Amino acid sequence: MAAAILLGMWIWGAPHIHAGSSDDGLEQSARRFVRLGLALRQIAPEEIDGYFGSPPNEAPADESTPRLATMDGKIGQLMETLRQLPASARRDRLLLRSQGLRTLVGLIERPGSMPFEEEQRRLYGIATPPLDQAAFARVRAELNRLLPGEGSLGRRIEAYRRSLIVPEAARPALFARALAECRRRTRQHWSLPANEQTDVEWTGAVDAAWHNYQGEYRSTLRVNPQAVAFIGSAVDVACHEGYPGHHTQFVLAEMGGLHVEDRLVFLRSAGSALREGAAEYGVSLVFPPDERLGFERDVLFPMAGLPPAEAARFERVRQLSYALAPAALPILRAYRDGRIDRDEAADALEHDALIASPRALIAFVDSLGAYSAGYTAARVRVQSAVERGAPTLAARWDRLACLIRAADDAPLRRPTAIPCSPAVTGGPTIKEVG
Repeated sequence: MAAAILLGMWIWGAPHIHAGSSDDGLEQSARRFVRLGLALRQIAPEEIDGYFGSPPNEAPADESTPRLATMDGKIGQLMETLRQLPASARRDRLLLRSQGLRTLVGLIERPGSMPFEEEQRRLYGIATPPLDQAAFARVRAELNRLLPGEGSLGRRIEAYRRSLIVPEAARPALFARALAECRRRTRQHWSLPANEQTDVEWTGAVDAAWHNYQGEYRSTLRVNPQAVAFIGSAVDVACHEGYPGHHTQFVLAEMGGLHVEDRLVFLRSAGSALREGAAEYGVSLVFPPDERLGFERDVLFPMAGLPPAEAARFERVRQLSYALAPAALPILRAYRDGRIDRDEAADALEHDALIASPRALIAFVDSLGAYSAGYTAARVRVQSAVERGAPTLAARWDRLACLIRAADDAPLRRPTAIPCSPAVTGGPTIKEVG
């Protein structure tokens, strides 16, 4: 995803298609939805996270030079057409996605017109989870014990991290090793096509890491070397962007077959927010704490020429810093809604949430609004849905696959239910959890 791994830095061809629907009206509506999305790309290309496959047909003349002022009406007409069609899962999903597109067009036309919480709910179908301030206080206290000394806690964490930076020359090989391990562990639980592949390009032209799914089980991942300057970042980027993250998410979707509308991926959408949350959660599913520590200590620290004896403290500092990520949400909400200014927000993010690059996070929110909730609020919802009822490890992997394959149905609107087609992992089909 375009912005998929920025949080880690802040805190530390033609696809297979389903057989054509017998309902020509629904198929035509789906193609119209795609044309509208591709028209939006002419106005705001950053809003299209990916499109793989050929356009369904040439856009009509009146859509060749789109205007936001007319797009709302066109989406409204599409939604009215969909409401007249016989009810079906595909029809309902397309209607939901059309409503999200209409909301997005309104936000592009009138930036900042919607309160943060309302934008989060209407565009992504999620709400800010309850925050445990007492738990945050315990995290800060433990970090103070781990990193005693002068200066603010945030500056001490930053100084400690920089004392263990990965030499730039070692980063490509170290990242390749982390990506291979994420892939190996993911394939132990999910059956993926033998020809699936992630191509890595190293470039300074992207801020962090940018995933683009090409179709036919292949992705390109563009990585800025600064995005993997730390051991933990290499693991986070590799798992989040690759396995079981964004690359694998689209592989699973393509394995199940794709309708024409499934080839178009909006950045600011309920499906993308869920995929961000699922990618964040997937890192911890691939690497439980003890196993991640062992891999970093025994494999990555030696590759980087760093002292393995420091791995345990390094990993604990990373875990605790990550645990504070949700503390940023109320600060970002207050900033976005105009209750605090940029300087106040940056100060609060640095001292309360221990964000290492608060102004970069603020700039991200300036650009994409409540999309930042995908890394935190959506991750919490994914974890709650997947782990409800203390399932086995195999069942957690199965449930995560179900959520991923239903991402564009916004299943987190119904936190106790995981809509699922036959499981890709060979386990039981899960209809309801809890």
